[in-house]
Amino acid sequence: MSQIPALTSGRALEHGIALTVDHGRGSGSKMYVGGQANALVAAGTVINADGEGTTETETTSYTVPANTLVAGSTIRAKFYVHSPSANGSDTTQIALRFGYDATASGNDGIETAATDLDNSGAVCVGDGVVQIRTAGSSGTAIMFGTIAMDVVTTGIALSHDESGAMAVFAVDTTAVNYLAVTITQSGSHADQTSHAEAFIVDIVNPST
Repeated sequence: MSQIPALTSGRALEHGIALTVDHGRGSGSKMYVGGQANALVAAGTVINADGEGTTETETTSYTVPANTLVAGSTIRAKFYVHSPSANGSDTTQIALRFGYDATASGNDGIETAATDLDNSGAVCVGDGVVQIRTAGSSGTAIMFGTIAMDVVTTGIALSHDESGAMAVFAVDTTAVNYLAVTITQSGSHADQTSHAEAFIVDIVNPST
């Protein structure tokens, strides 16, 4: 039977004690064993088409510290975007993006088509995975997932699914990377609004 080695702190291992690990993390950056890398505790930035919304804009994001990811690392993200109001035939596009660009628009990702939500109270639920193939300054990764958009008036039935996958793309794991949920809207109207309500990120590194 395998045993847990003695803790370097000298404390006994007991219920309620949080363990942190440095494996695959940048200097001074730790992750709780079994814990989440990120969980949104307040609504994300409201994106509307009366200004920034007609260009791709982050509603929420998570910064992956440099040197966190290794070959075989998996980033899992789940998110929920709420569109409390919609205007006429204006469209909304939701994306999950990953890469070096802090503004997200230059990064690789999966996205929906530009969709006329056609009601108020629409929701969008997404589930995405980034897997690191090779690490380093010239690393590589793949990305895939599904984003479901509600285009009916109930706010419950997710009737429009978009599934996507990225071919192998370049990633520099020695630098900071960003995982972001973005929103792009077509028209310029203050009544066309969307924002993230949830964004959960887990990072799992392989055993060594």
